Amino acid sequence: MKPNKKIVISVLGGLLLLGLAGSLLYRWWNALPEGLLVASGRIEGDEVVIAPKVAGKVIMVNKDKGDPVRPGELLARLDSDQLSARLKQAQEQADYWQKQVEQARIDLDYTEDHVQATIAESQARVGAVAARVAEADAIFEKNRLDYQRYRSLFTRKVVPKQQLDQVTSAYRASQASLQASNKELQLAQAQLQQARLMLKTVDMKRQAYQAAQASWAAAQAAVREAQANFDDTYIYGPSPGTILTKEVEPGEVVNPGTPLFTMVDLDKLYLKVYINEPDIGKIRLGQEARIYVDAFPDQAFPAHISRVAQRAEFTPKYVETREERVKLVFAVELKAQNPEGYLKPGMPGDGVIRVQEGVPWQRPR
Repeated sequence: MKPNKKIVISVLGGLLLLGLAGSLLYRWWNALPEGLLVASGRIEGDEVVIAPKVAGKVIMVNKDKGDPVRPGELLARLDSDQLSARLKQAQEQADYWQKQVEQARIDLDYTEDHVQATIAESQARVGAVAARVAEADAIFEKNRLDYQRYRSLFTRKVVPKQQLDQVTSAYRASQASLQASNKELQLAQAQLQQARLMLKTVDMKRQAYQAAQASWAAAQAAVREAQANFDDTYIYGPSPGTILTKEVEPGEVVNPGTPLFTMVDLDKLYLKVYINEPDIGKIRLGQEARIYVDAFPDQAFPAHISRVAQRAEFTPKYVETREERVKLVFAVELKAQNPEGYLKPGMPGDGVIRVQEGVPWQRPR
């Protein structure tokens, strides 16, 4: 029995040494040169959910899962009959109020010109009559003085009665003329006052014009809103990318915000990896990196570090072993150069980060 125990112990020892040697050999074989840091993750991208702004029935779907999208490309259409009718009604209202504004402007201009002309004419008449009043007053004053002087002379029998009668007649005629001129002046002044009251009519016309302008502006805003709602029945691609999911089919009725498509820009993909806490001090934004994926084993995709998480977290649950899941790590994003579109969201990949200048790149084994 003793020789058998020795044999068993020897075999177990040999197997242990062989396993240790294999483990060391595996680590040596998979080890990267000093200055390169490797981490695994998945290709991701910033997803864009495309949803309508208005409710309606889907009448056209032009894209399917996996299709490329160009900016401004028509992806889908909603039924627009009801919105088209609202747009037409809004345009009719805008046309109506535009005509009202034009007519109100004509009325305002005509009234303003007429009132200003009437006031100017009345002012000129008042000025002319006032001049005649002044002239009549001067004549009256002269005749009044003559009358008083000739009356005194007649009393002293210096002048004959016939001469006094002539002066008296002239005096009374100038007095009547002055009174008539004053009445005419009062009438002209009253007409001027009446003309100035017509300025209130101008103000009313101006208020009517401004009210029509406000109604026209509101109608134009309603047209813009109706036009925007009508335009929103056409669903366009917001940016270059690829359709990840298609959520609707023709004939379905959707509400505002209902997802129609989910897309991602293949030119803005990144590999999201998790760096162990002891190694995060070696990482900085802008560092060069390379991305390797199983689908293209002979190609390295240039990348750089575009984001480093500010907080540590536990390794995500989809990592295989529990030992790995309980480690504190930092999420790091490696933005890839993907001009040919080879990289796709969801691809597993390895990221190699150069943390020391001059170290040659090497693909993880």
